[in-house]
Amino acid sequence: MHERFLPASPNWYCSRCCDISSGGLLGVGAKNFIYLIDVSASTCSPQGVLVGHRGLVSGVSFCQDVTQSHICASSSGDGVIIFWDTNTQTLLREHAAHQSAVSALHWSPLDKNLVVSGDEKGIVACHWYNTGDTASFFPEARSIVCLTCSPHNWSTVAVGYKDGLILLIDVSKKGEVTRRLRGHDDDIHSLAWSPLAGEDTLNWRAEAGDDNASNAVSAGEEKGCYLASGSKDQTVRIWSASTGKGVTTLKLPYLKRRGSAVDPTLKERLWLNIHWPKARPTQLVSSCFSGELLMWDLARTGKQKWILFGSSSEGQNHSRIVFNTAAFMLPDGRQLLVSTSLDREVKCWDLSELECLWTLPTLGGFVYSLSFSPVATGCLALGVGDSMIRVWNTLSAQNRYDARCFWQGVKSKVTALAWHPKREGTLSFGTEDGKVGIYEVFSSKPPQISSTYHKKTVYSLAWGPPLPPMSFGAAEGKASHSLYSCAGEGVILQHDPTKLSGDACDIDKLIRQTNNIKHKLSPHTDLSWKPDGKVVAIGNEDGCIDVYQAPSLKLLCSIQQHHKVINVLRWHPEDNAPAELHGLLASGSCNAIIYVHDLRQVIEKPPESPLVLTEPYRRLCGHTAKITGLAWSPHHSGRLASVSYDGTAQVWDVQQEAALSNYRGHASSLLSVDWSPVDPDVLWTGGKDFTVQEWRVSKQEFTKPPKGKKMVDLKEKAKQKKKSKKASEAACPAVNGEHVTEAAVGNGQEASDEPEQEEVRSASSPVPPPGEKGTFSPRVVPSSSTLAMQRKSTTGGKSKDQQVFADSSALKKKKSRSILPLSTSMDHRPKEDLLQDCLTLASMTHDTGVCACVCGDCVKSLLHVMCVYGGVDCFLALARQRLRQARASTSTLAKDI
Repeated sequence: MHERFLPASPNWYCSRCCDISSGGLLGVGAKNFIYLIDVSASTCSPQGVLVGHRGLVSGVSFCQDVTQSHICASSSGDGVIIFWDTNTQTLLREHAAHQSAVSALHWSPLDKNLVVSGDEKGIVACHWYNTGDTASFFPEARSIVCLTCSPHNWSTVAVGYKDGLILLIDVSKKGEVTRRLRGHDDDIHSLAWSPLAGEDTLNWRAEAGDDNASNAVSAGEEKGCYLASGSKDQTVRIWSASTGKGVTTLKLPYLKRRGSAVDPTLKERLWLNIHWPKARPTQLVSSCFSGELLMWDLARTGKQKWILFGSSSEGQNHSRIVFNTAAFMLPDGRQLLVSTSLDREVKCWDLSELECLWTLPTLGGFVYSLSFSPVATGCLALGVGDSMIRVWNTLSAQNRYDARCFWQGVKSKVTALAWHPKREGTLSFGTEDGKVGIYEVFSSKPPQISSTYHKKTVYSLAWGPPLPPMSFGAAEGKASHSLYSCAGEGVILQHDPTKLSGDACDIDKLIRQTNNIKHKLSPHTDLSWKPDGKVVAIGNEDGCIDVYQAPSLKLLCSIQQHHKVINVLRWHPEDNAPAELHGLLASGSCNAIIYVHDLRQVIEKPPESPLVLTEPYRRLCGHTAKITGLAWSPHHSGRLASVSYDGTAQVWDVQQEAALSNYRGHASSLLSVDWSPVDPDVLWTGGKDFTVQEWRVSKQEFTKPPKGKKMVDLKEKAKQKKKSKKASEAACPAVNGEHVTEAAVGNGQEASDEPEQEEVRSASSPVPPPGEKGTFSPRVVPSSSTLAMQRKSTTGGKSKDQQVFADSSALKKKKSRSILPLSTSMDHRPKEDLLQDCLTLASMTHDTGVCACVCGDCVKSLLHVMCVYGGVDCFLALARQRLRQARASTSTLAKDI
């Protein structure tokens, strides 16, 4: 399904979280998924992902028998063992033999049906693949860290514990302990059996002072075998299985890195993994303090018995500690070793040359942002939640995964990225803690950080022309572009890229001055500059989109179509595109619908007064959850890609309002999308599954997103309500001459998969406020007449537009933030206007002839009531109560007369 991808980072601090089948398929446990990667060729190739675990994957092990080498077992923190068929990527069987987290797992290399697992409580369980039976043993009440099955005796299993104890148990005798190996002072991280049986390959004697009286040699076990163990105490020990005694101890060397030696007392971050290569009984691979891999020559005499991997050139070794290693034999006899590390890289090594063959970067967080450089072709920047920025050269011929990591000065989740439109290598970034900075990715300099921080997460960055006051002054020395950042507190800041140490300015001040706005502006959620820099679109929290003309930021129009927070805005590119498409603006919100607006006429002929647009140019329906990312194709005019919380990416033909292709390769919600700058058929997407995936539009099986379960249920309920509509209308009370019917799902309206996100009616909604009989159809109207139109109350009969009211009642409501829930922008009006609305509404609902004026005495009284009773909502209830009392007193007086 996908061409290339960056998987999630392998899980840390697990004894066997990766393994390789005899056919060269690597299985890596990352989060609660298992990623399958083909490592049999000169470079790695993704094959798929196994989805089914509910907890973090703690172990992966393949069956080494050729007849079923495609079967693997995996364990997780919820105590479940799962058997998989990697050919079909399906779950075969699930065992729940453990009550606590499984910490160790191994498939016996001798018995193709036996899988052994151990948990944190000390339970050892045997799982038989062919019969589905399970047997549990409790050899020691200690926490198990690792275990490994013997390649020479199917019933012998070595178990390593957290306090340094190693047990050899016989699973054919109900877990009977045959040997206790004592010598380590700390956690056992890894165990490995010698590939050859017998103890005559190395002429070792038991170490002096290592005497275990309990380890008597029984008949039939004299041949024995060597066992290697790696511990947190910084030593590797070789044990004799026949005597239960240690024969030699290898101490890790302190290698100098980055100009300083490793502190011998620092061992908290050490993880000592070992691997005994096949057919090499005198060689042992181990990890070291800072990510180095060592090849130990057990037959060599002298102090230095090790050789460093990747010593021929800098940068081959891991930069952080190594957790797991797994080996694979090529058909030509060469052995490859794959290692995973804390530095979030998977490396493949040639054990003959001790050189790194390839490196696969992995991701340790959500992919919040991805963007191709407009200058450096094929340079893809990734903003990831692991506090790092990746810059991937996707066009590299030598290395398909040529990526660099930038972490200096970041120190938080990278939530937004934006390349400079003209300068090569200039990349701006925003973080979760409100930081804004600029990296020069082709230099080794640390980033520049803006001295002005946002109070909340930075969600959007954009480069655009300077605005006052930064555009004032001499042209010399002034930057051609300013950097704009929008964050969670609803503020857009303008930064001077040549002087980030200076204060950034809030553009709301310029908006108020130019447009003579007195009320508080709605919080901003996104912004997008038109490619020519003449116009900027700003999305708001109330679902409104405002379009301003640069540099004065005069308001041209307000688009009131969305009912939820605006998440993303994108202008159609102007290069090689027809002139009639230059004014297209695509918008996505927490609604599942994408709206495309044609603003060409408004931009070319600016109106004297701002317009309100309530009807989109195109409406793209299909997603079943909120829209999180949009990208126009630089190759095809009018082609748009979108990603959503429904876990899919969709390609649209905007002109035809048609769905072209749907990608379902991700395992979670999507957050970012961009088109390949060189291949018109290729898209890149990233999301909450910690992956970035490259895929082709032409190779997708589906054309539309799948229907969510919630959407199917809502449509089923709508059908049932439609059947009983006539009966319900007869039973429903009438309000203002209209029957109140239950809300149904509107045509084309897709429901969100998040229950906390309910639809809110905005100013563009044709739903009239309570008490109004008339309605109006969506159209372009001057903003100055909008309020008057909203307040207008007609007394005539029903209009032909009355059907709009019925359809709009289908929208699900959230508690309104104003008396008349047409728009949250009405919340910012003077209190006198709000009080007038209260009295008008009350007098229309209860027509008793009560005066609805707002004179001085009335205002003082009403303000006093509001202070006492807690605001406008409480006052409305009080006003209705007073009106009911007045009507009751009038009725009583009439009876008396």
